[in-house]
Amino acid sequence: MNSKHNLLLGFALTSSALGPVPLACFGQSAWLPAKHEFKVTPGFTYSTFDEFWVGRMRVDPLQANNESLDQYTGYVAVEYGILDNLAADVTVGYTTTSSTETFGNESDDGLTDTLLGLRYRLLDENAPPCPYSPTLSLRVGAVIPGTYDENQPFSVGDGAYAFESSLLLGKAFGSSGFGMYGDIGYRVRETPVPNDLFGSAGFYQQIGGDVTLAAGYRHVQSLSGLDIGGPGFNPALGSSHGFPAVKEIVQLVEGAISYTDPGGRNYQLTVAKSVDGRNTGDKWIVGFNVTFAFGGNQ
Repeated sequence: MNSKHNLLLGFALTSSALGPVPLACFGQSAWLPAKHEFKVTPGFTYSTFDEFWVGRMRVDPLQANNESLDQYTGYVAVEYGILDNLAADVTVGYTTTSSTETFGNESDDGLTDTLLGLRYRLLDENAPPCPYSPTLSLRVGAVIPGTYDENQPFSVGDGAYAFESSLLLGKAFGSSGFGMYGDIGYRVRETPVPNDLFGSAGFYQQIGGDVTLAAGYRHVQSLSGLDIGGPGFNPALGSSHGFPAVKEIVQLVEGAISYTDPGGRNYQLTVAKSVDGRNTGDKWIVGFNVTFAFGGNQ
């Protein structure tokens, strides 16, 4: 099993307006599963915050009694290698949120957005005649909205259909176990949700062949939208004036450790922390998942 590929499965984090947690703690990498190989990844994420940004202004802790917004998300992601250079993926999940006095002690449970995608490998770092090239893959995907209340300030998503495309990169440097990963993409969202630019970059180091460490940076940025508390913002008038319509900027640093056992199962622990933002929570995110592989060239 490709440990560097599985390590990056927990890294792509997308978030909602003030939502404490990502849509689903799962992301695709440039490295594809083998032809006719299934990879199934059940996982869980926990996220919390007690401070946030209203527009660009950072707000103090929610209450003097140390309250916070907590969200718990379980998900299952499946990948399948259709051809040597083509793979499909789907992610489904369920979320529950515990709110606090600041937001009326309400909660928000439901299905997360469903993610669908196809990846085509444009370049393979292990194939001649380009020994110095990276692995480069193109992904196109769709987002189907879940059943949560998107106009809650702690919602798990924006309740909108979307289409996205991204270019994913990965590169191992010789037999050192050291390498890099990254992606850049664009997401078209259903009105009134703003379109997004997103991207990431990071490095990994394999240790002893079965343990991999990684660290990186991730950025998601809406290209338009309202500021919380600014002109036109009034959630009582509906989603077009509420949290789905805000201009959100999320900046995260991320780290992960993964272990592949003798049976080929990969176990991964990920941690992410907000470093800056706009109309979003200052989040701590912790995730754990296990990847099982079936078929293909083991």
